[in-house]
Formats: sequence, C-alpha cells, structure tokens
Amino acid sequence: MNKLLLAALIAAPALSFAAGPELVVNGSFEQYSGASFSGFAKLAAGSSLLTGWTVGATSVDIIKGNYGAVSGNSIDMLGTPGPGSVAQTLNTVIGQTYWLQFDLSSNRGGDNNAAGKELTVAGLGGGAAQSFSALTAGVSHQSYIFTADSTATLLKFSSGPSGYSGSVLDNVSVTAVPEPQTYALMLAGLAAMGFVARRRKPAQ
Repeated sequence: MNKLLLAALIAAPALSFAAGPELVVNGSFEQYSGASFSGFAKLAAGSSLLTGWTVGATSVDIIKGNYGAVSGNSIDMLGTPGPGSVAQTLNTVIGQTYWLQFDLSSNRGGDNNAAGKELTVAGLGGGAAQSFSALTAGVSHQSYIFTADSTATLLKFSSGPSGYSGSVLDNVSVTAVPEPQTYALMLAGLAAMGFVARRRKPAQ
C-alpha cells in the first residue's frame, strides 16, 4: 500500500503537467455580473456582463436550471431572439497543439429544427470552421484538436440561424496538448518506479 501511495504522489505532478494550464477565462459562465435572474436573462451584443467573453451578433441568453442548462449557468446561443455568438481571445504559442473541449446541449422549448440547433466554432489555427449539432436531446461532450498559428487565437462560438430554442454551451476548456517527448518522459518515470519496486521486493 505504501508503494502505491508513493507512486501516486510521484506521478501526480507529471499528470497535472500533462493536462496543461487552462487558457479559457470563465469557461463555465458562472462569473456573471448582471442582476439575479430566474430561468434566463438576455445578453445583447456588446454586453460585458459575462466575464472573459464578448457577446456578438444579436443576443444570447444566460440560462440556469431550465431551457437545457447543463450545470449552473449555461449559454443558449440563439438568444431572445438571436442568433448570437460568444468569443474571447486566447494567449497561444505558434505551432503548439491545443485541445478544445465543451459540453453541448439544447433548449427543447420551441422550434427544434436542425438549423437553429447548430453551433459553429470559428476556424482555430487557420483551419476550417467546425460545426456541431445539438438537435438530439441530452448533453454531449465535444472536443477538437487544433494547432495555433498566432500568439492570439480567437475562440468564437456562433449560433445557427435566427429563431428560438437554440444550442446550449457550457464548460468550455482549452489546454495545451503535451509534446511527444513529455509523454516519453512520463512513461520512462513510471517504468523506473516499477523497476525499483521489483528490485526491492526480493529483499523484503
């Protein structure tokens, strides 16, 4: 048991490093400086109430406890009405690979059409824009790998066409993907711990 505990303590810093620092500010949308609300509140284009994010297009809704909210505060991208967008600029390293993750749900209260349930992520790292569908009920976890081509990468989520009851966004995260040599060092360290444990076993 002591050996397992020691191995866990030694491996923990390496595993934390592997995850990389979080680049997104307020990815869970809990930092909201507007008045308290029940159900939803409209955030019009240009609103500064959502820490870290810029609201664009027409509007989005911040929602809680209803309308497809995922956990705590979420964003209904289709607004009242929309369409809307949320964006922020990330500090990135040119040539570094990053991992974008987010939870996707949908407001089921109105016109559940495919166009209104579409969520588009702007072309990160100079790539093509990525589209995700929230037409199916329930929460799905989405991810996307990109390589930065700038020290300032725009992360922008945009709703499908105007209407009501759109895609719902929450828990946005962007972290650096470890370089192959980092994985090699981690595996070498774990192998060394295993070798030491085997060498000590006969002596005990």
